[in-house]
Amino acid sequence: MAKTVIPNRPVPELDPVNDARHVLADEPLARESVPYVFCIPEHKIAALVYTWVNKASQAGAVFAAFGPGVGDQPIVEHIPDREVPASQNFDDWRVGSFYLRQDLKLKNAEFGIDTPRAGLQCRFEALHPAYAYGFHPDGCPRWAAHNRLEQAGRISGTLRLGDRTITFSTTGARDHSWGTRDWLTPQHWKWLHAQADGVCVHAWQINAYGRTDLRGYVFREGRMAEITEVDTDFKVDAQYRQTHIDSLVTDSAGRTTRVTGEYFAVFPLLPGPQTTLNEGAMECRIDGKPGVGWTEFQWPTDYLKHLTSTAP
Repeated sequence: MAKTVIPNRPVPELDPVNDARHVLADEPLARESVPYVFCIPEHKIAALVYTWVNKASQAGAVFAAFGPGVGDQPIVEHIPDREVPASQNFDDWRVGSFYLRQDLKLKNAEFGIDTPRAGLQCRFEALHPAYAYGFHPDGCPRWAAHNRLEQAGRISGTLRLGDRTITFSTTGARDHSWGTRDWLTPQHWKWLHAQADGVCVHAWQINAYGRTDLRGYVFREGRMAEITEVDTDFKVDAQYRQTHIDSLVTDSAGRTTRVTGEYFAVFPLLPGPQTTLNEGAMECRIDGKPGVGWTEFQWPTDYLKHLTSTAP
């Protein structure tokens, strides 16, 4: 049985050493990854960057920009795995044309990419201390990582799409996981980040091993508390791309927070042939206040094909 989060239990502070690269265990599925996601709703554009490295120090990255403001087709730049120095850390991380410079203090970062089709130069400024799944009484799900942090922040910079350049300031999120990642264990998950008027909400509801696990936090009025319950209703289109979400979140401080959102862009990210991650960017409201949000709905690819083939 899952352990219950203790009411009003203070959330610990994560050691900033975890902003850096980790020494991975000698396990077949050991890896480390760092994604950043954000959307620019006034332009109907969403973007993500994602970099990873395995125990053999082989690293890759992907950049995607999608949504009506990009056009009918997303712009995707994939940097295939290649060897990087074992000494290369996330304060000066380079994989092809992608770069990431985290301050190794769990506060600020810069990242970007430059290709003929697109360019990105961004700055991330944390809105709250990092939350780690290892803080939960049950720890981080063992198939996902040894540990994993989540953090919302302000993201500003410039995005170039062809010969068009957009200057933006928005909010978004990052995570950082290290350890085993078995993409085939979970049957489904809903990963949510949303920010509005100083309130940040994160929830990860996971179906794996025949049970449902929950991780996440609410940060508001300067206080972080762990999620104890989430009740989510959602709508999808015929391709099972999310179109609407309504989540009522309860945290260990006894607070309830409602997140509602309408999606303007969804992009299927495939970490492997058997897993589809529907990345969705939305304009949202948190307790009625306007903001932005992002969800990732995970589906086994064959199951998703079945759902879409039988959709009314």
